[in-house]
Amino acid sequence: MPNVLVIGDTHCPAMKRGYVQFLQRMQDKHDCSKVVHIGDLVDWASISYHPKAPSLRNSEREFERARTQVAQIAGAFPRATWLIGNHDSLTERKATDLELPLSALKSYKELWDVPNWAVVPRYDHVVIDGVIYQHGDRGRGGQLNAAYLNAMDEHRSVVQGHFHAQMGVMYYANQSTRVFGLQAGCGVDHHVEAMQYGKKYNRKPMLGCGIVLGGHTALIEPMKLR
Repeated sequence: MPNVLVIGDTHCPAMKRGYVQFLQRMQDKHDCSKVVHIGDLVDWASISYHPKAPSLRNSEREFERARTQVAQIAGAFPRATWLIGNHDSLTERKATDLELPLSALKSYKELWDVPNWAVVPRYDHVVIDGVIYQHGDRGRGGQLNAAYLNAMDEHRSVVQGHFHAQMGVMYYANQSTRVFGLQAGCGVDHHVEAMQYGKKYNRKPMLGCGIVLGGHTALIEPMKLR
């Protein structure tokens, strides 16, 4: 059974500097042969449904900057599984609002130049060695232990992202089974303008990644703050 490196939400072009190098060290440290990007690879602040500053409305500039950061991730991890998150899917959501056929859009692989990545549609999941990997905008939410709560509902181990301020592992066992919920943290820089919506909150993003060993053991690796 392979060891899996779980990349947290990156929200390119808002990815934290040094995050890719940190991920590479963790991959080597834990001998991970599989890589899962847990979702929200990109941010798309310029086309989001939230109020935005004028400086965030230039979609072309954001797209080019995001592609530069995505290329860094894809260069380090040419083969990965990418779970489409709520921010990744903004192009589809906007097209639907305009009643455009989704077939008129470029595929995610083509749009972000990740031809060798496996792309998992929004709200779907992938199972690796009995463990469910999902973005986290399906199932249970909440301020604490969302992955653990979903694992209890599924009666299977669950790995997810989506909640930037949550990172950790909790286990649950009964007479016949043991499962875990792993909240993977993220790789975003909360100082950049696109992330300023969280300025008013005391809780800040938890920088790091998740590791799943052989489908039976989960751990998190926090990224050092500089």
